[in-house]
Amino acid sequence: MTSSYFTSLDGTLRGTDGPALVLDLDRLHRNLEIVKAHVQPGIRTRVAAKSLASLPLLDKAVAGLEAVGFMTFSSGHLDTLLSKRPENEHLLGKPFPVVGAAKVLATHPNAADRVIWLIDTPERAAQYLDLAHQSGQRLRVALEVDVGLHRGGVSPDRLKSELAALAGYPHFHLEGVMGYDAHLAKLPVGLRRREARSVRNILRRAHDALLPLSPNGFVNTGGSTSFGTYHQSDGVTEVSLGSLLVKPIDFDATALAGIEPALFIATPILKYLPSNPIPGLGILGRALRKNRADIAISGGYWKAVPVFPEGYGYSRVFGRSSNQEIWSGPALSTSLVDTCAFMRPTESEAIIQTFGEILVISGGELVDRWPTLRP
Repeated sequence: MTSSYFTSLDGTLRGTDGPALVLDLDRLHRNLEIVKAHVQPGIRTRVAAKSLASLPLLDKAVAGLEAVGFMTFSSGHLDTLLSKRPENEHLLGKPFPVVGAAKVLATHPNAADRVIWLIDTPERAAQYLDLAHQSGQRLRVALEVDVGLHRGGVSPDRLKSELAALAGYPHFHLEGVMGYDAHLAKLPVGLRRREARSVRNILRRAHDALLPLSPNGFVNTGGSTSFGTYHQSDGVTEVSLGSLLVKPIDFDATALAGIEPALFIATPILKYLPSNPIPGLGILGRALRKNRADIAISGGYWKAVPVFPEGYGYSRVFGRSSNQEIWSGPALSTSLVDTCAFMRPTESEAIIQTFGEILVISGGELVDRWPTLRP
């Protein structure tokens, strides 16, 4: 990214009077093409709803990846998507308390057909079995297996017996296995390779244990950091991803070549303060800030990093603020008051749900405004 990119973006957004979330649609389309090309043959994709929490954005992702449906993480998103996109299937990305599942089933007649509930313990299986009896519906379920993240799910040594138990209940339809591998990207390279082999071994065991019980069952794994590394020979049938498509900062280290940041926060610069003194130090406070300047932006305290004006970052003197945040950097030749400062989100899921809409830019023009989903 260059200063000229943000200067051009500012020109497109001129007149923006408050903080705004901006999507570069052209970059999104290119990112979708790159990601689709890196999904290994024979493996399906699911789109993580929490990572791209806007109906039009999710529609773009599902269409661009030819995804089989969503991985959904919150009852709010599930409620909206079952109503607005009734044709899409949902694999839960984390177990729901059974009371939440009961509300969804009572509210949406299509939920029993469209939702795959995640089971992680025998206790939760018993709760959902009671729910199935009470509601008179057969529930689609998948088993969460711990592939090494150690954030819940059954241990691999219990995998076969737990799958057999779920398949034996007439009120359940066993759909598959889900094992999330987010820990791999955070390990040192040597440990990562060894752990990746362990993950593949567990997934292969899951595949072999599942097929006799559910011949068309799925084995879901991966995420934005690892989706392209899995092959059918690993026993994997589908991968889930989302954030990479807009490339927040947390995905820089593991991003594919050619993937570009597509999501930004833009906010007006309210004040330009050259040689702004450090409070309480008088003349010394000004001397210490020679050739430095501060800017005050509208809003702040987002999970994001300043990227324009170039060389500016959060002030260590004034600290963080959600009202009028101060950035510090080199003195500028001209004031940038009434132009926009830009930030890159560190993640997409929290940021998108913070804003009510996304300003969509394409070909240097503001082409649309997409509403976002609330959690």
